[in-house]
Amino acid sequence: MEPLILERRQMLRLLAGLGLTAWASPAGAAEPIAVVMGSQSGHRALTSDRLRRIFLAQPTDTDDGRRFVPVNLSPSSNVRERFDRGVLNMSPEETARYWIDQRLRGNKPPKSASSVDLLRRVLQELPGAVSYLPLSSVGSLRVLSIDGRAPSDTAYPLR
Repeated sequence: MEPLILERRQMLRLLAGLGLTAWASPAGAAEPIAVVMGSQSGHRALTSDRLRRIFLAQPTDTDDGRRFVPVNLSPSSNVRERFDRGVLNMSPEETARYWIDQRLRGNKPPKSASSVDLLRRVLQELPGAVSYLPLSSVGSLRVLSIDGRAPSDTAYPLR
């Protein structure tokens, strides 16, 4: 029996027939990333600049004088990479170098949650905790607008 050898075009047709081409279609476009806090939070909005400062662990207080507590998804998360590129304007490598430099200066990076479920629990229980999730994973968390735009807005910065 001879091995099955497919040309590129044949492989794409086969994948399309199996429904595995979402990456190539507009319907497969990346889901918006929602910036979220616990449902009890009084915050409704952040600016891009303030969000960037929060996740660079620069001193950023809430309106009531408390500190924001940034919580990242794991470094291997695709959503984390998109967030870092969109908010921090850094690639994963640049982000890693930034935090190496900051550790040498005595600054600590944001904590990372190992799962979406853990992240949701932390956000609900820790006052001032702020993070990000794919919009479909938000559940009962409070979604913040960024620069006055909601994730459903076509001009939302984390689309």
